[in-house]
Amino acid sequence: MPFGYYARLSRSQQAVYRKSDEVTQTRLPRPVELWPLVADLEAALASESRARCEAAAAHLIRGLTDALGVEAVRVQVLAARPHARWGELHGLYEAPAGSRPLITLWMRTAKQRHVVAFRTFLRTLLHEVGHHLDYTLLKLPDSYHTEGFYKRESSLFHQIVVTKENAMHTFDEVGAMSRDEQVARMRRAPDDLGAAIRGQSEAVLSKRPDDKNWAANEVICHLRDVEELFQVRMKMMLAAENVPLLPTEQDRWAEERQYLRNDAEHALRSFRRRRDETLTFLAGLKPEDWLRTAVHPARGRMAVKDFVTLLSWHDENHREQLQRAVEGRP
Repeated sequence: MPFGYYARLSRSQQAVYRKSDEVTQTRLPRPVELWPLVADLEAALASESRARCEAAAAHLIRGLTDALGVEAVRVQVLAARPHARWGELHGLYEAPAGSRPLITLWMRTAKQRHVVAFRTFLRTLLHEVGHHLDYTLLKLPDSYHTEGFYKRESSLFHQIVVTKENAMHTFDEVGAMSRDEQVARMRRAPDDLGAAIRGQSEAVLSKRPDDKNWAANEVICHLRDVEELFQVRMKMMLAAENVPLLPTEQDRWAEERQYLRNDAEHALRSFRRRRDETLTFLAGLKPEDWLRTAVHPARGRMAVKDFVTLLSWHDENHREQLQRAVEGRP
């Protein structure tokens, strides 16, 4: 539903408003590359140094504009916010004729002169960047505060702010988890994959984001086949100590088994069935079985417990890859 001021706009302005309202996301190609810049900005704001904060804000905004392929913008960070009867001014976007657009941000509250909360400051930064993107990315003749505008601002925020939900764990971080937590993650994996592809068309699931990265259905086929491979490997480890393992030829599998032509839902059902078999196998292991070892072609000597860590990490790594593929991101 349009905001109240929509009725006061001219017909041509209302048309621009509706175009803005229709666009609800601004997708970044590789948001993970901006996470360090966000961390730098948070540290700069905590230092209470205006110059350091301005430099960090400029780096982050330049990272955003470069990632989206739009015109760069000047940035300045000032001290206390301007204050009037209507409230405090948090940020300002200006596009004067004949010069590069300018984003102004204020880092302290108007009355108490306290440094603003980091997320508030970051939201203000993204809000002003949103106005710049309306002109440069969406090519709108004006930038209105529509519901779509605020959703685009939020989409940027959730892509570049590292949270427990979007921060992918390293292999060592997964290895530091308890065995019960690793197994619980493995048990959740089929449902997580199902949620990622639910409601997606076959065309989306079978489309590669570029010529180097797999489509979503290829990712699921890979997980299905790797699950079977890991079952074989762990059973071999129980039968013989330090058995040498052959390397995985995943690209050849994808080609020979025609992953791209596979149905994603069918592949997911097969993965779920094999994962249940793996969990049943692990539940039947004796304490000494977890320490049985093999020689991995890339990682060297690994115990059964290490393969469980690898599987848990492998799930998360490819779930993130699948999500990118569904969104059309490499």
